[in-house]
Amino acid sequence: MVQVRGATVAVVFALLSAVTTRARAQENAEEPRTIDTVRGTIRGSTRYIGLGGAFVAIADDTQGVAINPASAAVRMPYSWDAFDYSFGIDLGIATWLPKNDVYNAPQSGSSNGGSLFGSFAILTNYRHAGLGIAAEAEQNVASHKSTQRQGFSTKLTANFGLMRPALAYGYFDGQLLLGAGLRVLGFSFGGNQGSVPLTAGIGYTAGVIVKPTTQQFRIGVAIEQPINAEVASDDGTAPTMVHVPWTAALGFAYQFGQRKLNPKFVTAHDRARKNAAGREPSNEEVKAAKKELFDEYQRDQTWYLLLSTELALIQASGDVVLGGTNSLNRTLVSPRIGIETEVVPRWLRLRTGSYLELATTVEGHSRLHATGGVDIKLFEWNMFGLIGPFDYWQLSLAADGARSYLNTSFSIGFWH
Repeated sequence: MVQVRGATVAVVFALLSAVTTRARAQENAEEPRTIDTVRGTIRGSTRYIGLGGAFVAIADDTQGVAINPASAAVRMPYSWDAFDYSFGIDLGIATWLPKNDVYNAPQSGSSNGGSLFGSFAILTNYRHAGLGIAAEAEQNVASHKSTQRQGFSTKLTANFGLMRPALAYGYFDGQLLLGAGLRVLGFSFGGNQGSVPLTAGIGYTAGVIVKPTTQQFRIGVAIEQPINAEVASDDGTAPTMVHVPWTAALGFAYQFGQRKLNPKFVTAHDRARKNAAGREPSNEEVKAAKKELFDEYQRDQTWYLLLSTELALIQASGDVVLGGTNSLNRTLVSPRIGIETEVVPRWLRLRTGSYLELATTVEGHSRLHATGGVDIKLFEWNMFGLIGPFDYWQLSLAADGARSYLNTSFSIGFWH
């Protein structure tokens, strides 16, 4: 499946703050400071954004690799081979508003900026084992003008990458999924205050998904270890520490309707062996079993209503937070909720959601976000026989809006 998604720009404004801090330290001989990259806004796939970030319990396909490492072991209901793979390519744009406060800057200053983001994710599975890798790259241009120091302004061009490899396994026939992985961060930036060479840091991740095959609910938990990276100084001043916070999320999802949320994983070979009363099936029998599974999947594509909730915790710890000099230094609590339904079975899906973005500084403000998304089934094309039987294409759109903020995401993929 090919998808296009928006993603996090948390590091960018923190690095912008680091540049400001270095300039002030050079003039005022300040002590080394820690720049906290804590952010309250969400970034991700069109489905993730449309559901208001309430995705840690659903977390499936390539969209889930960056959200919950246990998702690497989730077998999709349309996957009938012991070995399978999928991939996703994503884009996002957050530069639509004249005053686009993507960094939720404090009232003591003004900021504006935008970002272009791209990511690639690949997922491979063998029965209940899964290996996923999500790689992200972003270029950002941001500007910040302080009202506390007349005439002080900074413009920053930043490039950063984030890679999340994850390994997971589904126990009890795929009903309990455990996953672990890494998040590897690398960034560099430059601006009118000078440039900073490539800097890197690494942290660990872990996740759990509970999805009983006889039930219509899922429970998900995911945690990410913090990352501390040092921004070296080339002008004799003390180095600046960039802190990427730890995160934790607990989610619950329930699906109403006759469509199965957690169908049992069955391969075409397993079904063919069962149809052949235990003997080794022929290739034709396996092919017939795959057609049988496809027909069963199509019959299951009835109306449904998926309700997803999540409570996300984000660490805040640093001297400077996203351009504000007065950090609240508290753990951010972000409740999230999302609803998804296939209003026209096999043709049109709608989703909506909401989440709370808490202020990270004394001067800042909290914002309530509204999100929405749509999947539209398009034309049929099997790419000259390279894909099938799911050869209908799909257009997905999503938006996340709040006061002085608008982020959009879109994807082109295959309808399942």
